[in-house]
Amino acid sequence: MDSNVKVRFPPSPTGFLHIGGARTALYNWLFARHNNGKMVLRIEDTDRQRSTEEATQAILDSMTWLGLDWDEGPYHQSDRLEIYNEYVEKLLKDGKAFHVDDPEKGRAVRFKITDEFTDFDDMVHGNIKSDTSLLEDFVIQKADGFPAYNFACVVDDGVMGITHIIRGDDHLSNTPRQIAIYKALGFDLPKFAHIPMILGEDGSRMSKRHGATSVTDYRTKGYLPDAIVNFIALLGWSPGHDQELLTRQEMIEKFTLKRVNKTSSRFDFTKLDWMNSKYIQNLPVGNLVGELRPYIKDANLDSGIVSDEWLHKLVELYKERFRTLPEFVTLTTPFFSDEIEYEDAAVQKHLKKGNPSLIKDAYEKLKEVTDFSSMAELESCLRSVTTEHSIGFGKLAQPIRVALIGKSASAGIFETLELLGKDKTLKRLEYAINTFLLD
Repeated sequence: MDSNVKVRFPPSPTGFLHIGGARTALYNWLFARHNNGKMVLRIEDTDRQRSTEEATQAILDSMTWLGLDWDEGPYHQSDRLEIYNEYVEKLLKDGKAFHVDDPEKGRAVRFKITDEFTDFDDMVHGNIKSDTSLLEDFVIQKADGFPAYNFACVVDDGVMGITHIIRGDDHLSNTPRQIAIYKALGFDLPKFAHIPMILGEDGSRMSKRHGATSVTDYRTKGYLPDAIVNFIALLGWSPGHDQELLTRQEMIEKFTLKRVNKTSSRFDFTKLDWMNSKYIQNLPVGNLVGELRPYIKDANLDSGIVSDEWLHKLVELYKERFRTLPEFVTLTTPFFSDEIEYEDAAVQKHLKKGNPSLIKDAYEKLKEVTDFSSMAELESCLRSVTTEHSIGFGKLAQPIRVALIGKSASAGIFETLELLGKDKTLKRLEYAINTFLLD
């Protein structure tokens, strides 16, 4: 471990934090924590036309939600113009930069490229060579007085003492220009690690047409932050074994850049859903209830009308059946609502083509049950019906399930009866009898 390690995550506040940026932030965070180093958060807002305060706040909120804390910052490049001006003047004085006048845009400053080969050892891709004679002199300070990207990030990295730059490999083409500036300013050269991009499931570059792209999207869609962190950690990195569910501490302990892949990874929504379902199952019910309440409220299923105990029981009953938080609402709406939607196929198979007397007999016997919180009493009641009709329990449970929930899949029938309560149970059975079983 190297406690002198200092990394940075420098998002541009021109939009939400996308999933690729979140992975870059995570890899920097894991590398810093693994080495007992520090991570700097730097907001690169020198694009005055596109940078917004709303985007900045969205990035900070996403980082906080993911649990990726930082040790310094957030610094804003727009607050550091004096520092950049100082280094522009140094390059001008040393003859390594020059002014250029544009009749329309005004006066800018360009960096003077020298003809030489540049090579560096990338911690992911190995040695990379570049012929800087193929590069043109480039702008380091725009006519509006703001620094260009390649210049500002080098100055900041040098001044802040950044030791490792971990970023997407779409920045590889910037590296030769930045190395030239490092050398011209006399800064120590940091170590570079360029991470291959994330591809969509079809192998093309990840974009909106593949579904959610920003951290905010995934949060809205009901994914848990720990599941997202675990999932994106494995998009390009391996802990060295087949274990897929890792705690943050396990990730910190195992993370090294040597295990970052050299090739692009594909985003797999099926795997993300599976992983999220595992985190849902492992979350304490009380915590899970807290995560679910906003979705219950958004669906106008006012959880205020039910007791905490009842809601905890419902969540416990269904926690292994949903992959995302909104799916819980979809599955359990019949428990909250007085009106339910019936699946036509389920009605046809289990009610209209079934034995009408089964539901009627169950209805009559359930009317006599005094305690719907007693699993034993409910089971005794329904099994007496199956005994009288000489049938397996499934022949009765399925039509009752459809009558109560509207579909053929639900949690255990006795738990369903308990959570619905006697009044709702009898009303729905009566409705099913009168609607589907009587000609």
